[in-house]
Amino acid sequence: MIELTETAKLAVDYINNTKRNIFLTGKAGSGKTTLLHYIVNNTHKNVAVAAPTGIAAINARGVTLHSLLQLPFGTFIPENTIMADGYYSVQLNTPKSYLAQFKMNSSKRKLLRSLELLIIDEVSMLRADMLDCIDLVLQTIRRNKTAFGGLQILFIGDLNQLPPVVKNEEWKLLTKYYNSAYFFESRVLKNAPLVHLELDKIFRQSDPEFLGILNRLRSNQMTEKDTEKLNSYYVQDYDKKELEGYIHVTTHNHKAELINNGSLAKLKGKPTSYHANISGDFPENLYPLSSQIRLKEGAQVMFAKNDNSGDGRYFNGKIGEVCHLDDKEILVKISDPDDIVSVKRYPWENKRYTLNKQTNEIEETTIGTFEQFPLKLAWAITVHKSQGLTFDKAILDLSDSFAPGQMYVALSRLTSLRGLVLSSPIPQTSLDNDEALKTFEEAKPQTQDLVTQIIEDRKAYVFELAKQTFQFQDLYYAIDQHLKEFDKDENRSSKQKYLNWTMEQKVAVENINEIGKKFSQSLRKFEMEGDYLNLLHERLTKASGYFIPLLEDLLKAFNQQIEKVSIQKKVKGYLTELNDITQLIKAKILTINKTELVIDSVINNKPLLKENVRASTIYKRTEAAVVEKKIKKPTAEISYELYKAGKTVEEIAAERGFVEGTILGHLCNYIATGEIKATELIDKEKLEQICDVIKVKGVDSSGVIKAALSDDFSYTDIKIGLAHYSISTESKKEGVIKGSSPVCYADDDEIQDDYKLEGPK
Repeated sequence: MIELTETAKLAVDYINNTKRNIFLTGKAGSGKTTLLHYIVNNTHKNVAVAAPTGIAAINARGVTLHSLLQLPFGTFIPENTIMADGYYSVQLNTPKSYLAQFKMNSSKRKLLRSLELLIIDEVSMLRADMLDCIDLVLQTIRRNKTAFGGLQILFIGDLNQLPPVVKNEEWKLLTKYYNSAYFFESRVLKNAPLVHLELDKIFRQSDPEFLGILNRLRSNQMTEKDTEKLNSYYVQDYDKKELEGYIHVTTHNHKAELINNGSLAKLKGKPTSYHANISGDFPENLYPLSSQIRLKEGAQVMFAKNDNSGDGRYFNGKIGEVCHLDDKEILVKISDPDDIVSVKRYPWENKRYTLNKQTNEIEETTIGTFEQFPLKLAWAITVHKSQGLTFDKAILDLSDSFAPGQMYVALSRLTSLRGLVLSSPIPQTSLDNDEALKTFEEAKPQTQDLVTQIIEDRKAYVFELAKQTFQFQDLYYAIDQHLKEFDKDENRSSKQKYLNWTMEQKVAVENINEIGKKFSQSLRKFEMEGDYLNLLHERLTKASGYFIPLLEDLLKAFNQQIEKVSIQKKVKGYLTELNDITQLIKAKILTINKTELVIDSVINNKPLLKENVRASTIYKRTEAAVVEKKIKKPTAEISYELYKAGKTVEEIAAERGFVEGTILGHLCNYIATGEIKATELIDKEKLEQICDVIKVKGVDSSGVIKAALSDDFSYTDIKIGLAHYSISTESKKEGVIKGSSPVCYADDDEIQDDYKLEGPK
C-alpha cells in the first residue's frame, strides 16, 4: 500500500465520491503513474484506462483511445462545415461525416454505457479536436447529451512535457476552432470545467537546487544563474573521455540509432539475437521494445521494467552492463562486479475491456502477450522515449530541441545534477511556452479551495446517483423497442403469439418507470436538509425494498418465458432479445444494491472497493429473505403460512421486507387453489366489477382489463380478480393463472400512500 500525499488523497476522494472531471498533473517524478494504478485498484467505479499512443497505453496498463472508442484518424472539425476548397492534404472528419460511417458492436456499446470512470493518461499528447470527437462518441453511445455522455473523465499528464503533434496543414484547418492544440482547448471542456489538481511532492529528485532549476525551467522562468549552473556540466569532447554508465539522451531517432549501433559494433565477438515470443493479438505498433534484441557481453543496456521480484534491485530506466548471455537468462552488472542481476523474459499484455453480464462490472481481458527480455541498448535514447524513465547518469544532447517541453523532459529524467553531462551548452535564450498553456495553468485553483468545493460536489454526486439509480428509462426503452419488433402477420414471426404477454410486461415496466420518476423527484426536498446523507440513505433503503421485488418478479417472468420458448424452433432472435432485457433487469438490481453501498461509504467516510461490491448479494433482501433461501421454501408459501398464522398483509410485508403488493401477489396463488377467499383481500363490490370486465375483455391481458376500469383499481386488485375468476367460472381456459407470469404492479394508491413527496411511511 502506497502512502498518499494530501493532494493525492483529495484526488482519490474526487474520483470516488464525485462525478467531476479531473485534470491530475504534477512535475516529472511526482508519482502520477503510481497514483493512476492506485486509483484503478481502489475505486468502486467501473473503470477503463486509455492513452493517445500505443506505447503509452501499454505502459499505463490500458488500451489506446482509438481502439476503445473507435476514433477516426486524421483531423476532426467540430462543426458540420463544408469548406470552399474541395481538396485537402489531410483526412477530414466532421460530426456528420463521422457518424454516417460510425459502427460499433453491441458488446462495446454495453461496455461504454456501463463505464463510470475513464482514465486518459499522457494527456499532454491528446489534441483538442480528438477530445471533442471523444465527446461526440460518448454522447452518441451513452444516449446522453451532457459532456462525455455523463461519464467521468480523469485526465493525467504534465502539459509542460511533450505537446500534441499537429502538422502545419492540420493546424490551418483547426485554428478556426481552437486557440491551441492542447486538450483543454476542446469545446466540451468549455462547458464542463475541470478540477485541476497538481501533485506537489517529487520522488525522483531530492536536491533542492536541482529541483528549483527544474521548476523554473518548467514554468519558463529560467534565470541567467540557472543557465550558468547547467552549463557548468558541459564537457567538451565528451566522446573522447571514458564515461561509463552514461546514456545519451538525444532529440532525434537517427542520432540514437547511430550511437547504439556504432557502440555495439565496437565490442568484440558476434552479437546474440533474442526474438520476442508473441502470442494472441499484439500489433507491432504496441511493441514496448524491439521484437529482436541484439546484444554482446559488455553492451550497455537499460531496464525497460521495474524489478517485479519485490527486491527493487532495478527500475525502469536503470543502466547496466551485460556480463553473460544465455538462452534463458541474461546477467547484468548494475553497479559493481558483485551486484549482478539475473534477467529473465518478461510478459507485456495487450488488454481489452469487457462487461461481465453477471456482475455488471468492467473486466480486463488479456488478448495478447509480448514476452521479451526487458532490456534495450542504452548508449542512447530519444527524449520522447525517455518520458517516464529515471537515470542516474546521462549525456544530454539538447542542441536541436524543437519543442518547449523537450529540455524539461530530458533534464527531469536525472535523479541529481551529479549525473549530468551536456554535450553542448544550453543557450541563454529560452524556449517560450504556449500562451494558452500559461493562462490555463495560472487559472488553477488553490488546493484549499478544492477541499471546500468537494463538499458540494460530493453532495451533488450522491443525489444525482440516487436519482439515476431509480430511473428506469433504459429498461422501458428496451422493452418498447422489443415490442416494436413484433410482426403483425403471425405467419412471419414465431414470436407473434407472445404479443399479449409482452404487452403485459411493458405495462409492468412502464408502471415501474413512472413510480421511479416520481420517487427521483421526491428526493429534491432532502437536498437542503442538514442531515441529508442519513435521510437519503433511509429513503434509498426503503426504495430498494420496494423496487427490487418488482424487478425480481419481472426477472422471474422473463426467465420463465426464456425457459418456455427455448425448446421451440426458429426463435433464436427472439431469445436474444429476451436475454438482453433480462441482463438489463439484473444490471438494474445490481445498481440499486451498489448505490446503497456507495451512500453508506460516504456517510461513514470509508472507502468502497470492488471487493465490497462483489461481496454484496445480487438480490439484496432482509435477514428473513436469507433464512427463506436456506430453508428453500417457495417465497409465496412463506407468505401464505404467515397469513394463515393470523398476520395481516401489512405485518407480513414489514417482516419480510416486501411491499404489500408483493405479498398480495403471493397470496393470489392460494386464491386460485381455493385455499384463500378473494373477499378476504379485496372488497366484494370491487371484485364483482373486475369480474364483469373480465367477462367482456377476457383473461389474456391485465393491461386491457386495467384500461377498462377506473384508477381506483390496482394491478394487484386485477390479479386477485383473475385468480378468483379462474375458479368461479366454467369458461376459464386451462392454465390461465398457472401459465401467467407473476409480475407485481404498483398502482396510483401505492404512489400516493408509500411514495408521495412527504416520504415513505
